[in-house]
Amino acid sequence: MKGYFRVLRSDKTGLARWAAELQARGIPANFNIGTKMLSEGGEILALMGRIAGLGFEMGGSCDKPFWGMSRSEQYDAIKRMKDGIEDLTGRPMLLFSSKYSAYTEDTLAIADELGIPYLFGRGVTGESAAVFRPKEYSVRIISTSDVSIGGVPGTLADGSFWSRGASPEELKNVLLSLRAERITFAVQSQLSGVKVRWRDAVRSFLDSGRVEWKGIQAFCEASETRPFSEIPVNDTVDYLEPLPLIPLEKEEDITEEEPAI
Repeated sequence: MKGYFRVLRSDKTGLARWAAELQARGIPANFNIGTKMLSEGGEILALMGRIAGLGFEMGGSCDKPFWGMSRSEQYDAIKRMKDGIEDLTGRPMLLFSSKYSAYTEDTLAIADELGIPYLFGRGVTGESAAVFRPKEYSVRIISTSDVSIGGVPGTLADGSFWSRGASPEELKNVLLSLRAERITFAVQSQLSGVKVRWRDAVRSFLDSGRVEWKGIQAFCEASETRPFSEIPVNDTVDYLEPLPLIPLEKEEDITEEEPAI
């Protein structure tokens, strides 16, 4: 399988651990900088600058969904994110998303205007990720991998499984049974970055060698061009509040020291 790996959220120790592990494995990945992280700055943003210096891609994520948001509000949010990330990394921001990977046609027009080539959308093709090129725009929409747990659909991500009440073992079993040409997979720094069982589930998947991990440009080489009106949209969010099997504070912590980045 061809895969694209994302690291989300803002746990400093978890981010450092994932950066060190992915670097050691030679896996390209996207580390996500959120609105709050960018506005607060400090140690966490300095860490993200060092992670970017290792060669990892930096994506931007706005903390509100773009559904129902005006074009001017979207533009301001994306422009602030783009400027902040590019000031930090010295490189163009290649991709972004809003909360729930929501977007509208205004989002696509803004991406073209600002020269941002990729954005994330909620999954519309099951566990197989898809890349759509709207005929009217240059930006590509990455439709993320989507997997149902107990009849509840959601993103192929450790945090999504945790939120839907699944166990690390269930995550591992799903990952090792994937049969897709192309997948996206995301980890959350405050979960598999710091909790033993969730880290080990993801490690089992990485150790399996079943995925050829790619940077964003290689991952999106093959895309499907359609008129915007014919690109499927998933605007359903079936779980707004996490309902974990075991609360985060009761999960066993990783005891190794935070790696130096």
